[in-house]
Amino acid sequence: MRYEDIWTLIPAYNEAGMIQEVIRDLKEAGFSNVLIVDDGSTDDTYSLALNAGARVLKHVVNRGAGAAVQTGLQYAKQQNWKYLAMMDADGQHAASDIKIMYDAMVEADLDLVVGSRFMNLDNEIPTSRRFFNRIGNLMTNLSCKGHYTDSQSGLRFLNNRALQVLELHIDGFGFCSEMLYQAELDGLKIGEIPAQVQYTAYSMGKGQDFEAGITTALMYLRRIFF
Repeated sequence: MRYEDIWTLIPAYNEAGMIQEVIRDLKEAGFSNVLIVDDGSTDDTYSLALNAGARVLKHVVNRGAGAAVQTGLQYAKQQNWKYLAMMDADGQHAASDIKIMYDAMVEADLDLVVGSRFMNLDNEIPTSRRFFNRIGNLMTNLSCKGHYTDSQSGLRFLNNRALQVLELHIDGFGFCSEMLYQAELDGLKIGEIPAQVQYTAYSMGKGQDFEAGITTALMYLRRIFF
């Protein structure tokens, strides 16, 4: 495995409290190529990420996690990167899972691998997160051919083929479901692997609340059906 062929995309909004630690963990695991898309942060996320050795793109205003991912995917496509890992900026994911996703991709000739929190029975997942993910899984699986155990996971791994064909449009968290839906339409091979997750007080302060979850659902349904 050539770690230099892998870039890690991290969408970030006001993540000054964790961004350097997340980048450091990636580098210590051997993944030194890190792309941060700063989605209009009002704190020191941009400068801290630069100082930690990441390549950083910045939105002038906050547009949403999906918009940050779109920017990162477009940049990766332009750069013709071989592999792109995706992970959240709040420290909940383990850098070591990137290698597991890569190995799964090679072994099964996949184009997109999703790290599933629910396939790893050792994970302690808060009830609120289980609730939101059940809703997301229900919506996604009703609109997709495949059955996904963690359609809302931010931990993903894409090859160059996926980077070249995927076109996303949802600016909010609905991009997670949209990516799977679009990948199926594009004929990409998709798989899931058990992934680690660690919830902290910091990470629980991020993500979706009930109102945001409803908005995410409506935006996804609008994208699929209209």
